[in-house]
Amino acid sequence: MTMVESDVLIIGAGAAGHSAAMMLRGEGFAGSVSIAHDEQHAPYNRTLVDKGILPGLLTVEQAALTDLSSLGVEMMHGRAIAVDASRRAVRLEHGRVLSYGALLVATGSAPRALPRGDGPGVFALHRADDALRIREHLGAPPAGRTVTVLGAGLVGSELASYFASAGAELHLVARSGVPLTHALGRPIATQLRDLHAAHVTIHFGRAVTALQPSASHTIVRLDDGSELRSDLVIVAQGTVPGASWASRDAEGLRVDDHLRAITISGAYAAGAAAAHAAPDGSRYRIDHWDDATAQGAHAARTILHDLGEAEDPGPYRAASGFSVHVYGTSITGAGTASQAAVADTSRSHDGSIVTTFRDGDGRVTGAVGLSAAREILAIKAGLAGHR
Repeated sequence: MTMVESDVLIIGAGAAGHSAAMMLRGEGFAGSVSIAHDEQHAPYNRTLVDKGILPGLLTVEQAALTDLSSLGVEMMHGRAIAVDASRRAVRLEHGRVLSYGALLVATGSAPRALPRGDGPGVFALHRADDALRIREHLGAPPAGRTVTVLGAGLVGSELASYFASAGAELHLVARSGVPLTHALGRPIATQLRDLHAAHVTIHFGRAVTALQPSASHTIVRLDDGSELRSDLVIVAQGTVPGASWASRDAEGLRVDDHLRAITISGAYAAGAAAAHAAPDGSRYRIDHWDDATAQGAHAARTILHDLGEAEDPGPYRAASGFSVHVYGTSITGAGTASQAAVADTSRSHDGSIVTTFRDGDGRVTGAVGLSAAREILAIKAGLAGHR
């Protein structure tokens, strides 16, 4: 059995893991740093999967992250399957055991399970290989093809916009009558729903009852009895934390306000694998690339502090942004909104909308804007200043 020892072991080479390794070396950490990941490609920017790789604008290699080998970071391939907290060791699926002084769980998220009845024309879109398989399945530009997207979250919305602009007949299915109300606030979510309705065929407030695949197409059956005959079905119904190997908790690996794992001594978590505590006691995850990058850097600073090599970085406060572009309209956001957040919305004469989220103490925790990037950038700067 192969045993690899690391002063800091990072599981996951996406935004959080990559950022943590960069921060450790940038702060002068001279100990050994190792990263284990299960991607078939060199680490890449996952935000470019639907924006660049799917439409063929970028190759996987062109979306690659900075090579960390020049910083003395050891990269290993393998999927983590278990952690032994008493031995401070992680086991990979092929039997390799990695011991650590400090462990960072940065395994991100995974797409929710595909519906029963999935077949050769049904795909998730989460990794680069998913985008490549979808391109191979279509075998030609999407124009004239029928595409059904299950899920109208941020990813589903961008997919609908892309395929519609490429000339596909697009069906967008969502359980909610107004998707993303919690994340965006009702006014912006309603505007997004109306944008969808103006450009694609929406089936909101509907549930999928069955998928009937064949060699040439897939029938999507909905709970109102309708059937959507599709050349391609993409399931974009949200994600689950990719931390089941480290935590039995379905909401992710619970962390304190410094991103230390609560249940595993010597461990930390960052990115979509981490479950943060809201003021009301509920737990939430943040599944955005920029925030995962910020969390990875903060976790690295906490590790350095706990090793006696840096000052206390203080509690983590979400201030990073995200943006999506649908049908020529931009939606930008910063920070986060807990389930108990109070939302205030303002509208401008030019049609822009800003929804601000506040906690029980009146502190701004996040904001979302439609055609209001400048206003969101100003709020984001304020959030960063209050870390």
